[in-house]
Order: sequence, then structure tokens, then C-alpha cells
Amino acid sequence: MLLKGATLVSLDPPRVEEVDLRIEADRIAERGAALAARAGEEILGLEGRVVLPGLVNAHTHLYGALARGMPGPAKPPRGFLEILERIWWRLDGALDDETVYLSGLVGGIEAALSGTTLLFDHHASRACIRGSLKTLRRALEEVGLRSVLCYEVTDRNGADGREQGIQENVAFSSEPPTPLTRGMVGAHASFTLSDEALAALAAAIRDRSTSLHVHVAEDRVDVEDCHNRFGLGLVERFRRHGLLGPNSLLAHCVHLAPAELEQAQAGGAWIAHNPRSNMNNAVGRAPTRAFVRAALGTDGVDEDMLAEARAAYLGMKETGRNDAADAALALLAGGQRLGAAFFGLRFGVLDPGAPADLVITDYRPPTPIHSENAGTHLLFGIDRSHVRSVMVAGRLVVRDRRVTGVDADAVLARARVAAGRLWERMRD
Repeated sequence: MLLKGATLVSLDPPRVEEVDLRIEADRIAERGAALAARAGEEILGLEGRVVLPGLVNAHTHLYGALARGMPGPAKPPRGFLEILERIWWRLDGALDDETVYLSGLVGGIEAALSGTTLLFDHHASRACIRGSLKTLRRALEEVGLRSVLCYEVTDRNGADGREQGIQENVAFSSEPPTPLTRGMVGAHASFTLSDEALAALAAAIRDRSTSLHVHVAEDRVDVEDCHNRFGLGLVERFRRHGLLGPNSLLAHCVHLAPAELEQAQAGGAWIAHNPRSNMNNAVGRAPTRAFVRAALGTDGVDEDMLAEARAAYLGMKETGRNDAADAALALLAGGQRLGAAFFGLRFGVLDPGAPADLVITDYRPPTPIHSENAGTHLLFGIDRSHVRSVMVAGRLVVRDRRVTGVDADAVLARARVAAGRLWERMRD
């Protein structure tokens, strides 16, 4: 395929160029002005439309894709722990194989239509743990997306549930990786994990040569529990168990002290910043000035990374950060660097040899766009409504706003029926 007349915008570093782009197999083969078409090559005339590298969601929960619009609990939750107990833990306990699969499809469709090409998903479904990651992989690969998947290990479902979660992570990570999917080891949060659980998680990580994806200091309850039970900070507790190595993924980190953030990132850990979820759950404002190895996640709010970047910018701007725009774009680009660490591919650039993961938008800049102001066009101009076509590994997974790999209308119709049954199980 040959993309003609594109305005290519990459983030790391900001770069804008009006050139043609040639795609061969799953890679970008050539970039240059006025490239000549070759025999058998499909030509897409873009007439200056903006093309972006595929976007990455560094922390999401696809299992919540069928929660939108569901009835709230009879007694409204007060505080973070009751939000978990009365909403999300009831939801993950009501999921079955069908709704896990449909959640993956619905979330994957939403991601694709938003220009998100890679998802780091943190899954929970305590009634159907075994095989759940393979089910999610099947759904996401049918849509055509990349993912890094794990199961949320916790002690809150007893020793048997904990062991099933560990074995699900081990079994999935033991399978040969596909071109689109990788595995991690997942854990809920320190306040639902015993030392026995941490030891088992560390063994799984060592055996599979992978890393941990875990919630850290999302709410003060996590920090206070660790101090009260173990006399330690969260980072130190995980470090002592050998759980914080290169490419560990720590979600939220709202209430970590500066020294803990520095220690975790110096050891190679990544932080997933989830501003919209933090605001929605009223857990506090994350210390983003101390985020160095960091990326943006949605925590399952949706899969729209452009909206998340705008929320990150506004949150930082509200605190008086004059560098808020640059910092928000760095977080967006951080997801592409994180993805590169897991796939060994140069995500985030639109150069020869890079993976053909890209987003073709209908955005035609109403004012000049160049490397110095590309960020403001992204934060104030482009949104998911501009996403026209999306390519992953050289395949158009969205073409002219229609998902190509699955029948989206049929999936959504099936999901609406299944969601009603899911909500009934939650009430019961």
C-alpha cells in the first residue's frame, strides 16, 4: 500500500513532515516525497490528512467494557474501597466465558475506532479464571489489535483463587508469543496480597522471564495497609520480594512518596498514569512531576488515548505546570516506548523498518502545523471523531470508520443481551 500526500506527525521527538509512506507486509518500507506507485500497489490519497503512529493504552481493564450504563449499587459507595467492593469486585465475580469474550471484542472495537493499536490489559474474572487470557487474546486478535495480557492475582478470593490466577499467568506466558500478543504476570494491589502471594508471583516472574503489572498506591488505603501490616513502604515491599525489575508496570502511583517513585523508576519500572480514572474515583492527584518512565492508561474508563492525553494536560495545567502540554505528549509517547520494550519494535515512529501501526485521520489542520506546535494540534484539535482508518502490523483493522475483522454491529447487539444477563447476576 502507498499512502500519498500524508502529513506525518510523530511524538518522540515531535516531528511533522508532508511525505508519502510505503507499506510492505507488516512494516513501513519507504518514506519520501512523491514516491512512485509500483505494480499491484494500492494507493490511498490522503491530501494532507494527519497520520499518527498507533496509540498505546498502558493500563486498562477490558472486563469492564459491559459495565457502561449498568445499575449502581443499592447503597452508594463511600470511598475507594467501597467502590471496589460494591461495583468492580461484584462485576468480575459475575463474568462468565461469554462475557469475557464479548468484553474483549467490545473494548477492542472501541480501541480500534479510537486509534489505539496496543492495549496493556489487567484482567479479572474470578468465576472463570482458567483460559480467560486466551479468550481475551482471541477477541483482540479477531479485531486485529496488539495486546499485553495478564490476570489479576489476589488473596481476596481465597488460596484456591489465588493459585488459579498465578497458574493462568504462567500458562499464558508459557505459550509461544503471537505476532500481536505478549504476556505479563498480574496482581491486584498490595492490600489484597499476602507475603505468600508475593513469593508465588516472584517465582512466576522468574520462571517466565517476564514482569509484573500491578496497582500501586491508587488510594491511601494501599499505603496505610502496607505500613500497618508490614512496616514498609509499597515499593520497598515489592522490591524485597524481587518483584520490581525492568519493565514492571505500576498503575496509578497517586500516593507514592518522591523517594519511592525515584527508586522504582531507577530499577526500570514504568508508571501508568490514569488521570480520568483518578478523578472519577476521587483518589487524589498523581505527582506527575516525578514521573520519568511513564505512560498513559485509561484504567478501563474507555480506550480513547487522545481523550486521556487531554485530561492529563488539563490536570497538570490546573496545578500550574507551564510544561503541561509537553508533559502530556511525553506520557502519550511513553506508551509507545513501553510497547517497544515488550515487542522489540520501534513503535512511535513512521520511518522505514518501523512496524506499520498507524492512524489515518480526517484532520486537516485549519492553521499551520509543524514540529513546534504539533502538540497543540493533538491536544486541542484531533480527537477520536477524526479517526478514519487504522493499521496494525500492515493490516487495515479499521477502514473508512468500519472495523474490518469482526461484524461490529452484530457484536454490539450480542453484547447488549449478554450485558443484561451479567447485570442480573451482579444483583443476585
